[in-house]
Amino acid sequence: MPPLNALKAFEATARLQSITQAAVELHVTQGAVSQQVKILEEYLGVTLFIRTSRKLQLTDLARSYLDVLTEAFSKIQLSTQDLFDTVDHSFLQVRCGVSFAQRWLVPKLSDFAQQHPQYRMRLQTAIWPTEASLGGVDLELCHGYGKYSGLSIQRILKEHWIVVASADFAREHGNRLDLEQLKKVPLLSTFGYREGWQRWFTRQGVNHSQIVANFEIDNSTMALDMTLAGMGVMLGLDTYLHDKIASGELVQVHPYRMTADCGLYLVLPNQGIKPKTKDFCLWLFTQLAEHPNRDNIKWLHS
Repeated sequence: MPPLNALKAFEATARLQSITQAAVELHVTQGAVSQQVKILEEYLGVTLFIRTSRKLQLTDLARSYLDVLTEAFSKIQLSTQDLFDTVDHSFLQVRCGVSFAQRWLVPKLSDFAQQHPQYRMRLQTAIWPTEASLGGVDLELCHGYGKYSGLSIQRILKEHWIVVASADFAREHGNRLDLEQLKKVPLLSTFGYREGWQRWFTRQGVNHSQIVANFEIDNSTMALDMTLAGMGVMLGLDTYLHDKIASGELVQVHPYRMTADCGLYLVLPNQGIKPKTKDFCLWLFTQLAEHPNRDNIKWLHS
């Protein structure tokens, strides 16, 4: 049996693809993580990482080993919680994208707490989905493209990219801007998605466009705040914009709606889920029942 600490160090480093992030998760130093990974490599007699100046790259053997260890550690954690957590003191652990948490989920959580006072909740936020493992949480709500190996997934929101500006900006530049006008104003976007301003303009017939955003932000919440501050025109997912458009704080300054390749996904373990997780999912589906972007939700587990 390989040393347990070495296995934990390798699993965290491979899953996060970062020694620094693994050290934070394991509450040890980066040097300790590197040493434990080296111990495992010596024990197994193989190289697990191809080390470059920019990032860690897993070997094929390491990638296969990661899946085994992640599943094993997940089963240990779930079994421990099942056997030793009491219902009154068990955490419901949810990981969620920052913007969806701030703009939609958090304002509604008091309703869940009132319906299910027996649960405590631990909410983690992340800018990017892991697309590898749940990392110990009960479920994840995140934007992505549906690539989650070994997990049960379901897209729960279908979205569109639309172009908006603040009411003050629209008063100054116009409530309806054509393509030529849009080329001349500051553009904002959220990076990390396949879609962006170039694709949006291309879909309008502006081919080989070299149009780029003046401001690129790593989360929709900050991009929205900058737009509301009048800094320019934003290309954003309509999930975050419906309420602000309805209130008059934002104006859709171009009518085109580009279907998003991405969507909001519910990610669950690929195994029987706990009652607390099922209670949360059923509550979530009820909350989404009237959402304009609601996808055809189907319960994944019996």
